[in-house]
Amino acid sequence: MTPGLNIQKLVLLMTVAAIVAVVVKHIRLPYTIALVIVGLLLSFFHMLEPVELTEGLVLFIFLPPLLFEAAWNLDVRHLRPSMGIIFLMATLGVTVAIGVIGGLLHWVLGFPPLIALLFGAIMAPTDPVSVVAIMKRMKLDHRLSSLIEGESLCNDGTAVVFFKLILAMVLLAATTGIESPDAYIIGGLAQFILVVGGGVLIGGGVGLFFSVITSKFDDHLLELTFTTIVAYGSFLLAEAVMAPGEIPGLHLSGVIATVTSGLVMGNYGRQHGMSASTKIVVSSFWEYAAFFVNSLIFLLIGLEIGIFQLYDASFQIFVAVVAVLAGRAASVYLLAMLGNIGFRWALPFSWQHVLVWGGLRGALSMALVLSLPRNALDPATREMLILMVFGVVLFSLLAQGLTMPWLLKLLGLGARLPDELKDYHRLKAGMITAREALSRLEGWVEGGKIAPVTATKVRQELEEEVRKIESDLEALHLSNDLLLAEDAAETRSRLLSLRKALVNDLVLQGALSEEIGNELRAGYDEQLEALAGLEVEELRQEEEVSQ
Repeated sequence: MTPGLNIQKLVLLMTVAAIVAVVVKHIRLPYTIALVIVGLLLSFFHMLEPVELTEGLVLFIFLPPLLFEAAWNLDVRHLRPSMGIIFLMATLGVTVAIGVIGGLLHWVLGFPPLIALLFGAIMAPTDPVSVVAIMKRMKLDHRLSSLIEGESLCNDGTAVVFFKLILAMVLLAATTGIESPDAYIIGGLAQFILVVGGGVLIGGGVGLFFSVITSKFDDHLLELTFTTIVAYGSFLLAEAVMAPGEIPGLHLSGVIATVTSGLVMGNYGRQHGMSASTKIVVSSFWEYAAFFVNSLIFLLIGLEIGIFQLYDASFQIFVAVVAVLAGRAASVYLLAMLGNIGFRWALPFSWQHVLVWGGLRGALSMALVLSLPRNALDPATREMLILMVFGVVLFSLLAQGLTMPWLLKLLGLGARLPDELKDYHRLKAGMITAREALSRLEGWVEGGKIAPVTATKVRQELEEEVRKIESDLEALHLSNDLLLAEDAAETRSRLLSLRKALVNDLVLQGALSEEIGNELRAGYDEQLEALAGLEVEELRQEEEVSQ
């Protein structure tokens, strides 16, 4: 058994993750994918000992902050046009995917039906971290990005519920000898509704309760602590409640509880119970928590995967990859076809292709397969399932993740970053550097570093360059109002940040009291948030116009 995680290994892993983060700033490679590659290399050359990814470590330590952070930052207003397709994909779509994956594994590899369906449930949840990062970098349609995030959050919860249901049937079959799931379909469906509904109720209740409590205080540290309690507490509370029914050993869904509590806190508690300063502190904390956990998970995935073992199981992994892609394609295209018949949530074909190829698998699938109890399966079957899951996750992150930019460009979905916008940023950079050069030139003249005659000649050249850039920028603004709006918003944001920094300096110098400084900073934070809210409202109006 591989060793566990201690403080020395934690510091070492985060040092490696920090180095990778610095390097990927200069190369066109998603951070999470780079971490997996580095982990594979470290494992292959035995440079770093692998750390055991246990169910407790991933499900109870790593997963809640990832789920809460994603839900906290997900604006439900962006999901409204896609709520129908998200709901169906997280329920009927997950069911179809599990059925297709399980059917292919049973037919091609000869797995028993329940074991094949169990593998389908393990591979059903998607992990869009890398794809969403690519989309944000390419400035794609926010509705597509929100659709992928929202669908992933919901299908994570339902897939885990299906996994627990099927695993309970496997355990039941191991003790009673009954291998057919037919007798448990009705009872299992009732328990599924109970597990999901119970998770929603607990998550919603916890999120609403702490939203109200948060509104009674104006202490960013205390309110940050409340959100931490919500993230982990809702998960643990749901998992502590047994779901009665025909299939024993089931608990309410902690995943769904955490997602629901995060949505409530992010869309209600944050707006009605937190000051502008607290919102910034809490959002920054959860952004870092997600970065920290993601860094560890994806690096540990690379360390955990044994390349030679994967090679020995290459045929089974190939079948699993094909089955997972087929299951995802069946669920997306089938539901999109139903939607295109006449529902408001009809999806363009290009979006359907992105949803299929962008359905990456990651940490949750690995956590589920590692949580398989040894008494439920024979050792050889359990080991093969683990290798197949690791192989699919590796293919998903490397093959699908790395080719997503190419697919997006092929489908024309990167067209929202026009050549004019590229020219604008290029000219803006030229303006900044030219003006800075002029400023330095004057300083050199005053310091006697260059002769005034030389400075006059160079100054004329720089001033001519500035006039040319100003003319080109004005032409761009005249031809694209979006550029002017973006420039104005960015300028206002920078000036507000500057004024906030000046207030901080005044407080530090003793020229302003801490109380007045806090009031002024809160005011600037509210104006900064209003700017962000204005952008969201503009996106919403754009969304309504497009419909």
